[in-house]
Amino acid sequence: MLISLSASARPRRERFALIISLIAVLQSYIPLVTAQNQSPGAILEGKVCNAAGDPLTSVSIHLKRDSGEVIASTQTDAAGQYRFSHLQAASYRLTLTRESFRALELSRVSLNAGETRHLDAILEKIPVAATPGPAPMEFSDTPAFTVAGVTDWSNIGLHGSDANVHTSDSLAREAASLKSSSPEKVTEASRAGDAHRSLGDAKESSGDPVRAVNEYAAAVKADPSEQNYFAWGAELLLYRASQPAVQVFSAGSKAHPDSSRMLAGLAAAFYSNGQYNEAATEICRASDISPADSAPYLFLGKMEQAAADPFSCSEKTLARFATAQPSNSQANFLYGLVLWKKARKTVDSSGLARAEHLFQIAAELDSHFADVYLQLGMLYNAQGKKAAALSAFQKAAAADPKSSAAHYQLSLAYRRSGNAAKAEDEMKAYDELRRSEAAALEKERHELRQFVTTLKDEHPSPR
Repeated sequence: MLISLSASARPRRERFALIISLIAVLQSYIPLVTAQNQSPGAILEGKVCNAAGDPLTSVSIHLKRDSGEVIASTQTDAAGQYRFSHLQAASYRLTLTRESFRALELSRVSLNAGETRHLDAILEKIPVAATPGPAPMEFSDTPAFTVAGVTDWSNIGLHGSDANVHTSDSLAREAASLKSSSPEKVTEASRAGDAHRSLGDAKESSGDPVRAVNEYAAAVKADPSEQNYFAWGAELLLYRASQPAVQVFSAGSKAHPDSSRMLAGLAAAFYSNGQYNEAATEICRASDISPADSAPYLFLGKMEQAAADPFSCSEKTLARFATAQPSNSQANFLYGLVLWKKARKTVDSSGLARAEHLFQIAAELDSHFADVYLQLGMLYNAQGKKAAALSAFQKAAAADPKSSAAHYQLSLAYRRSGNAAKAEDEMKAYDELRRSEAAALEKERHELRQFVTTLKDEHPSPR
């Protein structure tokens, strides 16, 4: 009997021991799973103001999924500030409401894990019905948009390749830096416009671009001068509000048809909006207005370097640049670039020869011109001149050791010449430079800010 009990109890003891072991394993596994599944929550915060820049308290803010489901709600405090924390990485919509103000909805607010996003907003006061009277005076071609706030450059919003993105950013900065050559008349209206523009400059310097752009808009309403139009359009362009910038520069160019810098601003705005042909057309018009000014030609050259095919107006415009400035290495290079792109499509030997001649002149004028050596190498490579191409790519990499394109082409040239070891070294250099460029671009993207704009009859979105 005792033996029988012992025999029957043994399986129970073994099962009990197995259960205890499983529990211990699960207890050690659960914290690991929990730690793996936990990711730092994102934070969304910002400030809500009226059009004058005064903070608005008690604004009801609802955070929603794209489906419309409300995730969280809050109200702004006495300083007009709000904050949502512990948010999942996702795309959200934000709705802001307050009595006597127009409701505002901000869509496509994307958050990454652990990210802190700052998103400011402006609520527009609902006008009180007034007695009939004369309509307020409007300036010509009133742009139909409002700036609702500012956020970081979370979605680039540009079209095309990395080359086009870099070119767009460069054109925006350079267009905004252009100076006016037109004398301004001093009138009562001009003094009012100057006051608003100066206040806009001060707001931009103090880090308040939303109030700055509103002051520039007020300056145009007070005095639609070339200077005021340009300041307004340039501010929109710098904060990547491409469509509103197109509206402002278009209106400004109609009001001031002799302003080449207005057309340059319009070209940069079109380019930022992905309208590359329109951008080239406007910058060619700018060079026609000011043929002695190098800036429009250089703008067009940047566009050509990023484009696969030449623009329709480029050959004539850049030929004039090279003819007017024969000792300018950039002028010779850019005209040669257009001829090279045109000739390689049709295998036009005379066009290739002219392009090669212009590239050689540019290289003689500037022996550290990496881009011209790069294009020479590609031209020689297309003609089957392997040794000449290899030499040109070596000069390109030596002139600019940080040029990833030069190292890539040099790697291919070494591969074609049968030097596998050097080809591998150059490809490693190329990979390292590309990683560095990608990291720098990502860092820049998170540091940049863009306006949240509302076009007429559209919902607000980053532009």
